[in-house]
Amino acid sequence: MTQPNKTSRRLRRALLLGGVVVVLLLAFTGYQALKAKTALEQVAADFETLTGQLPGGDQAGAESTLASAQRHAGDAFDNTRGPVWWLSSKLPEVGPNVDAVRVVAEVADRLASDVLPDVVTAAGTLTPGNLRPVRGRVDLEPIQQIEPAVVRAATALSAESREVDDIDTSRLVSQIAAPVSQLQTRIADADELADRASRAVRLLPPMLGADGERSYLFMFQNNAEIRATGGIPGAFAIITANDGKVTLGRQGDAGTVGRFEKPPTPLTDQERALFGEDLGRFPQDVNFTPDFPRTAELIAGMWEARKGQQVDGVVSTDPVALSYILNGTGPVETAGGRTLTAEGAVPLLLSQVYAEIPDPEKQNDFFNAAAGSVFDAVAAGTGEPRIVLDSLSQAASERRVLIWSARRGEQRLLAPTALAGGLETRATTAPEVGVYFNAALPYKLDYYLDYEVSVESTRCQGSRQRLTVKVRMQSRAPRDLASFTDYVAPDVPAYPRGSIVDTLYFFAPVDGSHVALSVDGQDRGYDVQRLDGRDVFATSVVVEPGKTRSLTVHLVSGPGQVDEPTLRVTPGVRSDGIGTVGASSCPELG
Repeated sequence: MTQPNKTSRRLRRALLLGGVVVVLLLAFTGYQALKAKTALEQVAADFETLTGQLPGGDQAGAESTLASAQRHAGDAFDNTRGPVWWLSSKLPEVGPNVDAVRVVAEVADRLASDVLPDVVTAAGTLTPGNLRPVRGRVDLEPIQQIEPAVVRAATALSAESREVDDIDTSRLVSQIAAPVSQLQTRIADADELADRASRAVRLLPPMLGADGERSYLFMFQNNAEIRATGGIPGAFAIITANDGKVTLGRQGDAGTVGRFEKPPTPLTDQERALFGEDLGRFPQDVNFTPDFPRTAELIAGMWEARKGQQVDGVVSTDPVALSYILNGTGPVETAGGRTLTAEGAVPLLLSQVYAEIPDPEKQNDFFNAAAGSVFDAVAAGTGEPRIVLDSLSQAASERRVLIWSARRGEQRLLAPTALAGGLETRATTAPEVGVYFNAALPYKLDYYLDYEVSVESTRCQGSRQRLTVKVRMQSRAPRDLASFTDYVAPDVPAYPRGSIVDTLYFFAPVDGSHVALSVDGQDRGYDVQRLDGRDVFATSVVVEPGKTRSLTVHLVSGPGQVDEPTLRVTPGVRSDGIGTVGASSCPELG
């Protein structure tokens, strides 16, 4: 009996000793983890500060913040090393938390030491002041010099962001999950910023003529007669870029391009079925499609057929974007002694001009002059470059500035950006819904249309989401139309004069489908068609002066699209048209 008792006592002592070791191990690891947690929270704060300083051109502040991030990241790294951490990572429940902290600390240290210095240095070159044109020319040499460092940093940031993003915070205790989630967000933000910079330094020099002269077709969209990408193309011009110097050349309107008996660029059967042959025959209708790269191909083909000139790309904007830019340049004098201001440009260009200049051809001349005046102000470096660049960024985010390059390599770099304005045709985990407007009548009444589109995820079925899209349309047109010319509000027998008549195109997510449509609470039938792999249907809505209409569409996302939905809408006169976007109803699958 004695021997078993001794063995039992030894076993208890060993277990007790092991328990003490584990407790001490956990205590020591917890102490270091607390220090690492504090350091990582400070790193996250530093990264957030940097993402604000870099675009703002605060070079001195960014360098100081970088030094702080390096110090804090080094502390986090030092406090997550050693055999104690290795042993702790093997313990059940504790292990995932230990591994997460170690990975984040390693990534933060590599970013702060090896990646962000290149980003900060590059940001010093890409300040608004350095990008400001001087006598109409942007100095491209500094941009070309920093390109390798920016691309290298963006590539490294992308890899680090993926590694951190792979950490499943749902398995971590709250004290660890919070700083890890913070850093996931901050590193993702830095990754996005670096990616934009990488694309910019690769695109700006060649597109601005570093390797030889480039010619671009400039298209001015008129939102008073709505089209899927913004408004009817009324005015055109040629922009020439050579070694950073950009000049505005010959100008014209849709009439100078003219109509075609057959589309110079052949249409697909799907395009004909959805938009009709006019998409490829009339320059005013090339943006019936919401896919701007396709619009650009069509108008470039028309320009070549009519003018005998191949262009290197197409650039498009609208009066709202010009009004944003005027915030930076200040008021600009234009044709007829008129002054363009940030507050007055939109009503002048989309409403007053029709009362003051009755002749449509002279109206287009005025549009060209207005666009030319703002172009000249930007090219001359007038005003505050920071505000000008911020204004251009806002216009791009609302898809009011669109760019297409005829060079395939450049277009591949543009494609993922808002500047490209392409129709999404590849499925991602986020279901994308598209709602686009096209005027069904030749008028200029869409200046008076306000609309808002919202999407809500109402149910999760397997890995698909049920989505409800709501559209509210309101006419601001006055009931007394005596001051409107027939050009603005033509007398159409089928509708009360002054009615806004738009055709709305509803694009289901990639691999998704439509379920139902109602207008003002009444069910309405529809015919589903296809465009580039997306289900789409069109329905026309009449909005009489002062009236409001509402539409509701029920959709189903594609399989595996479990993240928060995204929404693309034709930008309007007074807003981008996007209302609320609800959270995913499949959060546990995302």
